[in-house]
Amino acid sequence: MTALRTALRYDALTDAFFVSEQGHARTYDVMRTCFAQLCRQLGLAPTERGRRPSLHALRHAFALERLRCWYHEGADVQALLPHLSVYLGHVRPQESYWYLTATPELLGAAAARFQHYAAQGEDL
Repeated sequence: MTALRTALRYDALTDAFFVSEQGHARTYDVMRTCFAQLCRQLGLAPTERGRRPSLHALRHAFALERLRCWYHEGADVQALLPHLSVYLGHVRPQESYWYLTATPELLGAAAARFQHYAAQGEDL
């Protein structure tokens, strides 16, 4: 993707990931409209509760899945969380910590990790 941005000379115009053909950052409203159109084209229907797919939900699902994978891999989640924070655009890692308790699975994984630490007295 970086090579394409460079070839199109967008890299010098903006740091934004999504850019117009004029090299300007795309607004959230434009991205939301494009996302909704793509969802319709792909046949992604609203849930049983009537909620439609959204960019925010996609972002949230990504963060939760990344954390779940790190726990499954036995990675040092505390050390990696600042990287996830930067990726999500959070100013401080503390803004990402709530993801650790966002699902029962993640809360359970964090609790199991702490329990192992407390029982073994080892570094995580």
